[in-house]
Amino acid sequence: MRKTDKKLEREIIRELTQVCETAKFEHEGFSWLTHEVDYQRFPQSLKVTLVFNEQVSENVMRSEFKSLIPEVQSALRPIIGAMLPVEQIEARCEHRLQ
Repeated sequence: MRKTDKKLEREIIRELTQVCETAKFEHEGFSWLTHEVDYQRFPQSLKVTLVFNEQVSENVMRSEFKSLIPEVQSALRPIIGAMLPVEQIEARCEHRLQ
């Protein structure tokens, strides 16, 4: 990983951590988030996964996911220089990850 990649990674983690900590209290069923990225294809390869607990209903998860998308996009916009496309943000339930 190049020095610039490490810097980008730290910035992404910092911003997504802030989104995550706020979302835990403001969005029903939200548990945590993660991201993956190939810096050779950044930002097109950046993918953010929002994880909801298994007790939340599908409808609530969809609703909360829709309201979290702009928060994720706003947090990452200064880093990537544009809005992260919605297609690069997904929601999952914890029990479906295992």
